[in-house]
Amino acid sequence: MKTALRCFAPFVILAAVGLVSGCSDEAEDTTGGTGGTGGSGGSGGTSGGDAASDATETKIASSMGDPEIYRDAFPDGGANPITGSMKGSAEAFSSGSTMRLKLTVSGLPANRPFGSHLHKLACADMKAGGHYQNMPFPADGSATDPTYANNMNEVWLDFVTDATGAATSEAIVNFLPRTGEAKAIMIHDTMTMSGGVAGAKLACINMPF
Repeated sequence: MKTALRCFAPFVILAAVGLVSGCSDEAEDTTGGTGGTGGSGGSGGTSGGDAASDATETKIASSMGDPEIYRDAFPDGGANPITGSMKGSAEAFSSGSTMRLKLTVSGLPANRPFGSHLHKLACADMKAGGHYQNMPFPADGSATDPTYANNMNEVWLDFVTDATGAATSEAIVNFLPRTGEAKAIMIHDTMTMSGGVAGAKLACINMPF
């Protein structure tokens, strides 16, 4: 919150009452908010801009190595729209019990939506397994139960690429991943739908927490 003080140069009115001058305070709210789309994050999570400043954040994780692109993304043998030209990186920051995760990608098809989530396993391990959930779904439940598969209990980073095939997405969640239980960011074929469903796994970026 910043307060802007606006003052007007004193002016003099020659009258019986003498000198009159004026000055006023006006509060201006410039606090950054959280976006609905995972920074282009589509139907994805709580994403957004400057909810926490660098001065109050601590980096807790960053991506490692080049993205892994799955050649067998589709069971019917369809071609993966993501090619070897893809580049991607990610960083995660904590501020108290809040995490901000930022994903940056390039070399993807232009003007195209993709789903993206934080996953439990490394890219080479069962294609990163399922979504990381702060409150895991019960053993007798379903990973796509919206009670657990939602953008407050998971980290959704959906995005839409620009004309050059690049995009940046951010998600802000009110939890920190448990050590060793979140290891990758997955990029999916479609924007995230109810229950966290987002189509085929196309590419993956290793990011161990």
